[in-house]
Amino acid sequence: MVDEGPPDPRQPCESDIMGARSWFIPQEKQFFEMILKQAENVVAGVDAYVNMLEHFEDRDRWKTEINKIEGIGDKMVHDIFEEVNRTFITPIDREDITLLTSSLDDILDYVEASAVALVIYRIQKPPKILVELAATLSHSIHDVRDGISLLKDFKNATKIYNCIKEINTHENEADALHRTAMCELFEGSDAIYIIKMKEIYDNTETATDKCEDVADVLGDILVKYT
Repeated sequence: MVDEGPPDPRQPCESDIMGARSWFIPQEKQFFEMILKQAENVVAGVDAYVNMLEHFEDRDRWKTEINKIEGIGDKMVHDIFEEVNRTFITPIDREDITLLTSSLDDILDYVEASAVALVIYRIQKPPKILVELAATLSHSIHDVRDGISLLKDFKNATKIYNCIKEINTHENEADALHRTAMCELFEGSDAIYIIKMKEIYDNTETATDKCEDVADVLGDILVKYT
């Protein structure tokens, strides 16, 4: 048996070649799956918020659940940004990936802020219109998730546009509910309660605005790639 000697340090080893290959080849499946998982986590957070309002006697438990979901979301954002930074070629623009991820994270942040405020401000019963506003947010985030789930195949452009249209409709509905809520709120005389509830209404409505931000990014991506 001929002794071939130690490997030539000037020649790249197989692991180096595979590493370089993974750096250059667009990680389409990986990125889309990561963003979809993040969207599903946001859906879980919004659904927990809706449950909190509908079962307000268990608000402390639901707040804790939302805190946990938000923490998971932060880890997902970190992982996606890290993957973007170490991948040379991405399936869509880095800016679009960053905007999608950041906007999804914003939705969850505003939901958590609303849930925490309901507890620490000792709101005894959520107003009916807040429940309606959260339900509208829930419809919107489910359409966001559906649109993102279709993003890996641009042949689904028409379906994605339909999701975008629905998200915009929900945002308009949320605006109308928010205006009504403000009118009703300022008819009251308890200034402290008004300040507390205004923050909660604003945060919940802003979460629907962030859903529309995601829809805008989805629309921009379709314009670029279809």
